[in-house]
Amino acid sequence: MMPRDNPTPNDRELEQCISRRRLLAWSGTALLSGVAGCSGTDSPGGGTDSTTGSSSPSADSVFEGVDFAGPSLVVNLAEDHDVDRLNLIAPDGSTFEQATVAEGATQVEMQIVFKTGGSYSAGEYDLVAVIGESSESMTVELQPEIQVVDVEPEFDEDDGYSIGRLFVTVENVGTGPTWVYNIGFQNAPYRNAPQVIDGVADTTFEQPEDSDREFLSPETQRAFLKQRGVLVIDDNDDVSCEGDTAELTVVVQTPHGDIEQPIRAQLSGGYHVDDQGAIQHPCREVQIELVEGGEQNA
Repeated sequence: MMPRDNPTPNDRELEQCISRRRLLAWSGTALLSGVAGCSGTDSPGGGTDSTTGSSSPSADSVFEGVDFAGPSLVVNLAEDHDVDRLNLIAPDGSTFEQATVAEGATQVEMQIVFKTGGSYSAGEYDLVAVIGESSESMTVELQPEIQVVDVEPEFDEDDGYSIGRLFVTVENVGTGPTWVYNIGFQNAPYRNAPQVIDGVADTTFEQPEDSDREFLSPETQRAFLKQRGVLVIDDNDDVSCEGDTAELTVVVQTPHGDIEQPIRAQLSGGYHVDDQGAIQHPCREVQIELVEGGEQNA
């Protein structure tokens, strides 16, 4: 059999900044300021930059907007500002984060997602710039929204057959960053498939290799791959590699809630036997489709 032309894990590193969104709020009103998207991105559909409706801030404002970088809120300030400190105030009125502004700095990062706990809760936050004895504020909506946009099998680079592991591409379409700390599978045929876990824990991914890339900023998508197989079966299972269908659920876990995505896998081609001593094997051919349904408890 000729190997199929299947994407490699490097090809599947789908981090795509679809668009960079700057969230602005002036005089208590939240406004969206569209800016150009990231250049040189790669996406399944070719990738297009998008913008949102925009409104120009007042000329004398110290704020120019906010962006996101991994787990951090990036505050952009005017060139001639006199800001001493930034306070990020939670919806309940408490101070969630503070940052001192160095003289001359026009960008200030405030980390708001933490692997050790204490990540922000979704909602509207007040960003306050302290300027001597006065202050200026803007409202920032922080609401992550995760969705599974693609699930595909990993194929052997030599023979083009499935090896039982699954790439899960996740996108953050919300307005705040989050952290994908685990991806588990419910009703997987393989008894040792990655499981859904209780509590927030720093699990291990085969991809991305850099653990910092487990953070998802708004308008970003990325492919994740766990180390263990999922679609691995034996003769005693309810499904076989001879034209059967396996139905299971992908569960993406974040500190802001779990997202469930049902999938349907069409199995064919017989066993892909790369370990003669193994009891269970992946199927040679796997076709996967996303199924409507699932839950989100964020």
